[in-house]
Amino acid sequence: MVWKLIAVPVIGAIIGYATNWIAVKMLFRPHHEVRLWGIKLPFTPGVIPKGQGRLARAVGKAVEEQLLTKEVLSRVLLSEETKNKVKAAVCDWIKREKHSTLTLEKAAVGLTSEETVEHFLEEGKEQVTEAIAQKITEMNPGKMVADKVLEAAKEKLAESMFGMMLGGSMLEPIAQMVEERLNEYLEDNGKEYIGKIVDAEADKLKEYTVGEVLFMLEEKGIDIPQIVVNVYEKLVNEKLADVMKALNLSGIVEDRINAMEVAEVEELLLSIMKKELRAVVNLGALIGLVLGLMNVAILCL
Repeated sequence: MVWKLIAVPVIGAIIGYATNWIAVKMLFRPHHEVRLWGIKLPFTPGVIPKGQGRLARAVGKAVEEQLLTKEVLSRVLLSEETKNKVKAAVCDWIKREKHSTLTLEKAAVGLTSEETVEHFLEEGKEQVTEAIAQKITEMNPGKMVADKVLEAAKEKLAESMFGMMLGGSMLEPIAQMVEERLNEYLEDNGKEYIGKIVDAEADKLKEYTVGEVLFMLEEKGIDIPQIVVNVYEKLVNEKLADVMKALNLSGIVEDRINAMEVAEVEELLLSIMKKELRAVVNLGALIGLVLGLMNVAILCL
């Protein structure tokens, strides 16, 4: 009788433990479906291998919508700690490159390719030339010159009786003609002339060394690290959403999980939930033991 009283809760604990152990194993095993005489056996493959696609989608969605959201990344990327790290990195780079004898052109080629640098320079020169030409046109240099010529001519002619007789009636049409001709000349030839100057200055700039440029900027009181931080903040604020959309984090995670072997998925999940799953198995033993003790108590009544 005593042995029966001991055996009932022990057997209950063993059954509870074994049941939960099998249930946990069936989450992952078998990795592939099993067929017997051409008939697929139920519960094969295991729950997780069978639903690997759903798991991948769920994890990918959770990563994108809950873990790595724009707000979360912005908070991390724009924290004072991160910005200080960016500034410190720039300061370290400046210290290293301050005495560099590498020309800007060679430094740029080292970062990308000669073709890319040439293309960038050509585009840059074209844009600078266009911008300068547009600004000069907006200033209406023909009118500026004509006004100055008219003013000087009036002052000169005012000294003579002939000039006083002519007054402005004769000079103003001439000044108007000077304005029109000068503006016309600048419109036809200004961009070409400006382009030659820009080309010459660009060629000079290419030959400056990295160290010389850094020294000149420092002499002018330009805070390069702070400028880089400002640009960094602007990029994060304005472009982070586009970058995240282009990255498609949920798609990356989903594709990665789908590409994994079932054994790799099992190993990954077990590395995260091993303690919790073991607790579930042990809980089964505890529940079996409690139920066994309850049965013993009922038998003893």
